[in-house]
Amino acid sequence: MSFKKLIKVSIFFNLFDPILYLVAMGLGIGHFVSHVGGMPYLNFVSLGLIAATGMNASNAESTTNAYIQMHLDKTYYEMSTGPISLEEIIVGQALWAGVRSTIFGTLFLLVTLFMGILQSWLVIFIPIILFITGTLFGFLGLTFTLLAPTRDYLNYFSMLIIQPMYMFSNTFFPLSSVSPWLRNIGWFSPLTHAVDLIRQMAVGNVTLPSLGDVSWLIIVAIVLSFIPQRIVRAKLNY
Repeated sequence: MSFKKLIKVSIFFNLFDPILYLVAMGLGIGHFVSHVGGMPYLNFVSLGLIAATGMNASNAESTTNAYIQMHLDKTYYEMSTGPISLEEIIVGQALWAGVRSTIFGTLFLLVTLFMGILQSWLVIFIPIILFITGTLFGFLGLTFTLLAPTRDYLNYFSMLIIQPMYMFSNTFFPLSSVSPWLRNIGWFSPLTHAVDLIRQMAVGNVTLPSLGDVSWLIIVAIVLSFIPQRIVRAKLNY
């Protein structure tokens, strides 16, 4: 079914989880914690959830949806019989994952707008960060989807990779307050850099190190893009 037909259902499932975390963490724990990272805890969590929402939307597209298109609906096979290669389909799906990340991350951005959290005109650049981050996770998810022998294995990727990133990427608490070993691991999470950029843009505090975060996301996305393109023909033996 087309995305246009499923948009209403997609909005519910993609926004329910971050709104639940917003209420539980931002309003619940925020009642006991005043300020974190130089801002009210509710603001801290809300801005982190913008990037996390985009990541989850991209992950859903590049894992479950992609697996169905590869192995059940045979969409990849049907498209590859035309003037388009499997490698181009992979790139197209990763970019579409970036678009989905932008759509649903921006919808949650509007939630923070109505909450009065956004303080700078630089927020207009947040969708760009969401697209870059979503495309990155699109390539990452497609890599694991191609390697997964069955659909059940996708749960391991979500449980062991995506969920820890969701929790330990500066989303709900600053990495500066945790043990050095966990802080170092958290730095390598793409979500950490996306969260930092979105918070900086929301308050108008974009600095020179912010360019390093953008560069890191772009470089990692480019590196990850080669992996699924290299293995797609071996894994999809049409």
